[in-house]
Amino acid sequence: MSGMSGTPALPEGAPLRELPRLANMAAEGGRFEASLMAGPSKARFANGLDTPILAYNGESPGPMIEVTEGDRVRIAFQNAIPDQPSTIHWHGIPVPADQDGNPMDAVASGAGRTYEFALPEGSAASYWYHPHPHGLSAGQVYRGLAGAFLVKPKVDPIPAAYGDTVLFLTDLRLAPDGSLPEQSMADLMNGRVGDHVLVNGQKRPLLTVQPGTRRRFRLFNATNARFLRLTFGAAPMAIIGSDGGLLAAPVQGATEILLAPAERAEVVVAFEKAGSFALKTLPYDRGWMGPGRPDDGDLTLMSIEAQGAALTGMPPLPEALRPVPELAKPAARRRFVYGESMAMGGRGGMAMAFTINGKTFDMTRVDARMKAGQIELWEIQNPTDMDHPFHIHGTQFQIVEVERENRISKPAYRAWKDTTNVRRGETVRIAVRQQLPGLRMYHCHILEHEDQGMMGIVNVLA
Repeated sequence: MSGMSGTPALPEGAPLRELPRLANMAAEGGRFEASLMAGPSKARFANGLDTPILAYNGESPGPMIEVTEGDRVRIAFQNAIPDQPSTIHWHGIPVPADQDGNPMDAVASGAGRTYEFALPEGSAASYWYHPHPHGLSAGQVYRGLAGAFLVKPKVDPIPAAYGDTVLFLTDLRLAPDGSLPEQSMADLMNGRVGDHVLVNGQKRPLLTVQPGTRRRFRLFNATNARFLRLTFGAAPMAIIGSDGGLLAAPVQGATEILLAPAERAEVVVAFEKAGSFALKTLPYDRGWMGPGRPDDGDLTLMSIEAQGAALTGMPPLPEALRPVPELAKPAARRRFVYGESMAMGGRGGMAMAFTINGKTFDMTRVDARMKAGQIELWEIQNPTDMDHPFHIHGTQFQIVEVERENRISKPAYRAWKDTTNVRRGETVRIAVRQQLPGLRMYHCHILEHEDQGMMGIVNVLA
């Protein structure tokens, strides 16, 4: 897309960089203490052009937080974004409701707060963090506020020889002067899809490995609205993890994986012979309203060169990774139905309304009540004309079944998830258990839709 309609070209092909790590200031073991400031910064995406962005500690993507299950985490947050409240939402992490950066707990511009939580045993997974102020989340994320949050297990069944490579995928749209354009009508309707997909903040970086390498990748879809149908082409891939951490066993022979906005996956890719490989995103039709549908299929996101002396003696992937027990029979059922409508807005313009069960989000309204520890079956119906990913705060759920055109299918494997795509015309049934009491959000994770009301509150009662 670069070069079209005057959009600046981005340099490509630099070696893949590791994300900077957030330094742990705690003096004792088992604790993680640090500070994060969200505020204006500048980035140089295109040669000779400074782009005003928002960044955590001056970095976008934000610094990677790496901790171990069982650790106590304490992060002092400072909101230096002019004239806008913000929060930090710890996406997917089982934190207390009052520490989860909900829109009801906004931090005013110029103010700060400390987030504090303990990471329970068994919570090792690839999570991420991003703002969640009501009506402003989409803009703060596409301007640069998002970062990876890794919780490592005390004992990792994946061989250390595979490495542990984070690929944090974001997208970017630049105006000819290098600035980030405001949201368009198409963005508000469909969610903002940028012109460039970045990996760890880089366009089409290069990873060099030795032939015979098996590499563990953590894939993050940290875009506002782009669906990523990812493939490593001819390189064999095993899926080993989802949003909530490792699967019970590797899923061998996968050729591609679809990540809706906010989903994560862990894979092991084998680069068996010398040669050139690529991480690509393939075409995917998620439905589109109005003009301006992006031509965003079949993009190369990262090049991989397998060269040099061949590695021998790479350890095998274990056949069992960890127990993933099935959630028991639900004690209650409830239904959530996605909706979209056009209405006349102010000044005679058209306004979109994005709803769940016919209502737009109201910060003062509780939409559902459930008991802590009780398992429920949630049915998410999508009769609209586009896919909408569904995210629940504070817990990981399991997909039970998917219904489409009166045909029911079971998931290919059991996994812990905090976000799942609900395709248009589809009903997804999930088993949900919230362990911690308090107010929790559930919403579409196309951030523009969330901002425009496709969100509700469940009160988890002790």
